[in-house]
Amino acid sequence: MKQLVTLLACACLSLQAFTQFSLRGKITDTGHGALPGAYVTLKDTYYQTITDNQGNYVLTGIRIGDYELQISYIGFEIIRQPVSISGNIILDLTMKESAVVADAVIVSALRATENTPTTYTTIRKEEITRQNMAQDLPYILGNQTSVVTTSDAGTGIGYTGLRIRGSDATRINVTINGVPLNDPESHAVYWVDVPDFASSVNSLQLQRGVGSSTNGAGAFGASMNFETNAIKPEPFGVLTAAAGSFGTYRTSFQAGTGLIRDHWYLEGRGSTIGSDGYIDRASSKLNSFFLQGCYTGSKTLIKALAFGGNEKTYQAWYGIDGPTMQHDRTFNWAGAVFKDDGTLWFYDNQTDNYKQDHYQLHISHQFSGTISMNLSGHYTYGRGFYEEYQQDEPFSDYRLHNLYFGRDSVLITSGYRYFYHDSVTTTDLVRRRWLDNHYYGTTWSVRSRHEKTDIVLGGAWNKYDKARHYGEVIWAEFAGDGRPGDNYYDNTGFKTDFNLFLKTAWSPVKPLSIYGDVQYRHIRYQAAGVESSLEPFRIDENFNFFNPKLGLSYELQAGTLYASYSMAHREPIRDDYLDAAPGEKPEPEVLGDLEVGFRKTGPKVRYALNYYLMNYHNQLVLTGEINDDGAYIRRNTGKSYRTGVELEAGYAFTSHISLDGNLSLMSAKTNYREANDEGSIIEYKHVDLSFSPRITSGLGLRMSPARNLECDWGVKYISRQFLGNTGNADLALEDYATSDLRISYLLAPPEFAQVEFSLVIMNLFNAMYESNGYVSDGTPYFYPQAGIHFFGGITVKL
Repeated sequence: MKQLVTLLACACLSLQAFTQFSLRGKITDTGHGALPGAYVTLKDTYYQTITDNQGNYVLTGIRIGDYELQISYIGFEIIRQPVSISGNIILDLTMKESAVVADAVIVSALRATENTPTTYTTIRKEEITRQNMAQDLPYILGNQTSVVTTSDAGTGIGYTGLRIRGSDATRINVTINGVPLNDPESHAVYWVDVPDFASSVNSLQLQRGVGSSTNGAGAFGASMNFETNAIKPEPFGVLTAAAGSFGTYRTSFQAGTGLIRDHWYLEGRGSTIGSDGYIDRASSKLNSFFLQGCYTGSKTLIKALAFGGNEKTYQAWYGIDGPTMQHDRTFNWAGAVFKDDGTLWFYDNQTDNYKQDHYQLHISHQFSGTISMNLSGHYTYGRGFYEEYQQDEPFSDYRLHNLYFGRDSVLITSGYRYFYHDSVTTTDLVRRRWLDNHYYGTTWSVRSRHEKTDIVLGGAWNKYDKARHYGEVIWAEFAGDGRPGDNYYDNTGFKTDFNLFLKTAWSPVKPLSIYGDVQYRHIRYQAAGVESSLEPFRIDENFNFFNPKLGLSYELQAGTLYASYSMAHREPIRDDYLDAAPGEKPEPEVLGDLEVGFRKTGPKVRYALNYYLMNYHNQLVLTGEINDDGAYIRRNTGKSYRTGVELEAGYAFTSHISLDGNLSLMSAKTNYREANDEGSIIEYKHVDLSFSPRITSGLGLRMSPARNLECDWGVKYISRQFLGNTGNADLALEDYATSDLRISYLLAPPEFAQVEFSLVIMNLFNAMYESNGYVSDGTPYFYPQAGIHFFGGITVKL
């Protein structure tokens, strides 16, 4: 396989021998001001670049022929310019401001810009689409700086997750068009509930660290804000079909009307994804939809959206121990039932079932050339359950009474005779644990942009209403006195989250920008009832947080220098209260984040160097253990911090050969205390934080030797990660490296459709590795990932 990759690279490079020319120029607005960051591409090819800080662009290595040059920039009309390449060409172009309000105004209040002193990466739709085959969204971001991805099923389909700078998903703030996506009670994001959402994303900004103020859960590792598909002026249709290893398939169709009478727009998508999974029985059946309708005028944009999905996945969150993994890496304990002779059979409906629907309404208005406003309302309805076969369960754990018989009595069930002397106290049963919830609220922002100042005032009020958790027994071998519809536990949660923020950027002189950001956040959380352990509980908490941020940036010829310091607070989640040790109560966390860096983005060279120091007080760290629902248990710890250096760099040798890479070096330490088997407290000083690799790196080589052929080769390396906070090397994930290869070919018949064929080979060199794990009773359990596997697909664009 290594020889195949070498031959492929040589074949691609050999095509450079054909006569090639360059196209370069400068992009400005009507006032002759440079437009940095404009997206420049040759239609129906893989030739693309962006303009530098002076608005310059360059495309090199172009073969002789006729092309259409397309240039796009937020808030400006798209340029479509025919060009005939037979020699080197210099072409300067002027962009006109759009006569309608740009979609990006919806997310502009939360996004960082070039002069914002924070660490961020903005990913365009073109890059998202390039990586989007059948896997969940975390895997599309897998090669980003300081990112680690994991998959229960081993293939990136079904339950997946990501960590950034060692912080798990509950500490990463996620918004869609400014609306929070994190579950208010758990702070988690379940990407399986919005399958194929990447197909409806126009852009994504990933901010590492605290970042700028946002809505929803506090950002303690990173924040991600998504902008959904923008209005497309022309009608379109896209049909995608893909299939691959482990019975994986994906079908998706989306279409848009284009602007109707210059004002109205409709778009829709439907997707189906399925997979058998690498892990035994780790199947997924995922369906999703996305609908939007828009009205756009010279000063007003109204956008209504409905999207969501439903999933059915066979459980694969149990993990396996080391000895089992040695002889069967794909073994899955989910649904395992021991027969009387000691052999196993597996319950065929040990599944997770959930449906989530999202509704959003956005109204944006441009009062003048300098002042704009955005007001949004949203509602999310989630409901579902997971089903489990449980063996030899005590009746008392389900509020059922024991069955009593006379001496030597006979109980006949399912054609079998059972002899009992006194009573029956246990039974096999099938249970369902349900979650039913409603989430609604409003977000808003007002922005005033002038030559020297950029001020944003915004906020949100969100309500998590009637989040009901309950369980029922749907079958039992010996039913006792249970009746259909009885709930053996039932509890409800309510949460109100209000925040108000003010961001100001001031440039007293042109190279210098001073940034200030203050946020007030109020949280009221109430929950009461009986938990699955049958223990009654009550939570009634109020939190008031003040989160200030201050920084500056200075623009040099070689790039932008920036520095910032931010404070952030974060409340405990539901499980922190329920999993707390007797007599303990979880405390809110406090984070101070220092970011210092230097970055530059241009058409040929881009680089970013960042140093960070994240100091925590009362950090709720992952202990490495999981609770009865498979969620990680967390405890407040003593002094802890994360500090490190992140390096990103990219160089475009030509418009069709580029090399990108990133390297993250991190030290994450804590002082940790835990009780041993005798009940004594053991203290660990300055040990590595759980799930925090010291080295994370990625490398990508992209080649498009012809106008219709593109090859991507990516490598990712993750160093060892501890499964706890004791520094025990026996409780760790070993380091691993993976390599992926993607090949795409464009077939574009004139005046009909553009057809793209894609092939992705994952884990090219068949590395055997585990990306996640946990500890139970001192034994480590792991989640093995798939060896070499592939996805192939075809996309037809009308």
